[in-house]
Amino acid sequence: MGYRSRSEQLTGTTEITLDTQEVAKYTNRFHKFDKDSKGFITTVDVQRVLQNISVQIDENALHEILNEVDLNKNGQVELNEFLQLMSAVKKGQVSDSRLAILMKTAEESLDLRGPVTVDRSGGGV
Repeated sequence: MGYRSRSEQLTGTTEITLDTQEVAKYTNRFHKFDKDSKGFITTVDVQRVLQNISVQIDENALHEILNEVDLNKNGQVELNEFLQLMSAVKKGQVSDSRLAILMKTAEESLDLRGPVTVDRSGGGV
């Protein structure tokens, strides 16, 4: 019952087999973290979004999570690496990516908040 590292499941040669809609969806999710439009995300970007939704995560754990996806080991997760991850998840090659789960959860939480609206109908309290 050996532990199989998540990074062993994703390789730099993972083919991106997402359709156009999926690429758009995952690119949009990626850009919610890449607020500066740098083309990559770092632990700082992920921390910023998580703080926004009141989630705290240990910095070492966060480095570990990003390192699972950082195929070229430059300390950043580029869009292409993220799309490779999502493609591998879709194909069942990666079953439990912590980054994919974290980003989906954060996106859903941000979407649930939505814009703050004010009812100006004149009725109410």
